[in-house]
Amino acid sequence: MSTRNPQSTAAPSPGPPASARRHFAGTGDQVAAARGFVVALLGSGSDFEETARLLVSEAATNAVLHSASGEDGGTFEVRCRLARERLRVEVHDGGAPQSPRRRVHHLDALTGRGLELVDLLAARWGWSGGTAGRVLWFELELV
Repeated sequence: MSTRNPQSTAAPSPGPPASARRHFAGTGDQVAAARGFVVALLGSGSDFEETARLLVSEAATNAVLHSASGEDGGTFEVRCRLARERLRVEVHDGGAPQSPRRRVHHLDALTGRGLELVDLLAARWGWSGGTAGRVLWFELELV
């Protein structure tokens, strides 16, 4: 599936809220595109650019690896909103029988730390949904 351009954009704070959404193919190479999409809304040079980039990467990777989004023809959607010194990002996936959860991992494991990072770096985060679709969201306070 081809990606779509953001449905709406606006100037970052302190002006009116900026929001955008975009669909991505459920493949690993689209995780980088999702990061770039959110950082473009946030604005290059922000003190929070790298944190946003990391958390979007973790949430999008979770969608691709642990939901129906990663199956043939699957997609995920990223929605973001920048308002009043707060960035909210939602990653909507194709659903899965298990809920997102922290995993026990070995010290030398290459995966399994995504939600730990989200919990550590986000001001708030959560998830909802089930087998028909899930949303993993996080917020960053940009102050």
